[in-house]
Amino acid sequence: MQSIFRTTLVSSVLLTVLLAAPSQLRSADPADKPQLLDDSFGVKKIIGDCRFTEGPVVDATGNLFFSDGPNDRIVRVTPDGKISDFRKPCGRANGLTLDRQGRLVMCQSGGTGGGRRVTRLEANGDETVLASEFDGRTFNAPNDLTVDRQGRIYFTDPNFGDPSDARQPVAGVYRIDAPGKVALVISNLQKPNGIVITPDNATLYVSDRGTQKLHRYRVAPDGGLQADGILYDFSPDRGVDGMRLDEQGNVWAAAGKDKTTGLFVVSPQGKLLLHKPMPEFSTNLAFGGADRRDLYFTASTSVYRLRTMIAGAK
Repeated sequence: MQSIFRTTLVSSVLLTVLLAAPSQLRSADPADKPQLLDDSFGVKKIIGDCRFTEGPVVDATGNLFFSDGPNDRIVRVTPDGKISDFRKPCGRANGLTLDRQGRLVMCQSGGTGGGRRVTRLEANGDETVLASEFDGRTFNAPNDLTVDRQGRIYFTDPNFGDPSDARQPVAGVYRIDAPGKVALVISNLQKPNGIVITPDNATLYVSDRGTQKLHRYRVAPDGGLQADGILYDFSPDRGVDGMRLDEQGNVWAAAGKDKTTGLFVVSPQGKLLLHKPMPEFSTNLAFGGADRRDLYFTASTSVYRLRTMIAGAK
């Protein structure tokens, strides 16, 4: 994979021109536009030659993990830039996160080789199955997940394929309270996708890729949810695929299509603070680095790195 680090003058120039071009379809209100990115750092392509990158997450020692679904693998990038297949096969993993103990938790999607379940990777390499079915049926295609302060896991289970291939009667959002103990907490979204909970456990954001709206829910102490409106409506554009929060509560999201595909930042009040087009179809992102200001951005065949002015949420 060392060829991925070779760049040509032509590709660098094209990338610079593309990223410098302003969006003609989305723009933030100049009056509400704080400095969110370190423009002097730019956008650096750190990995290429994948098939479809997703689910980035960075562990406590600085290792970056991301999934490459069609290749049925999870890739690891060490802090010194060494790249390796961390887990292959991986049940066609999609979204990845870390639990409160730092263990890797993954949504295994559908399709060829897909596990259609949520699992946790133990220190010895074994997988603990956290959720494989609900009401006696397997899941559609677990997509993305987030962990609350109590260690409960919320995950989305859309069906982007043929409706006849749906395994569940609804495209749901579920909560895992313990291995095998699963509750359906949202059942009225069309295609729930990206999901993230605030560090104070008060608010859960869920993207519906059917309506392209980013929903907000109040979280009760017992993990129950109460709908709390729409934070942001991306329609007619493509809504949020994956997202994370910064320490000020802003939502950093991968969304958009064609000319708009890229990075979007939305405030807790629902104001668009930033839209930065990216060179490839954008899927997900994660904060990392010692100061939590490295932003790793998965996009189709590649992973990019940016620097932010605000640290990611702890």
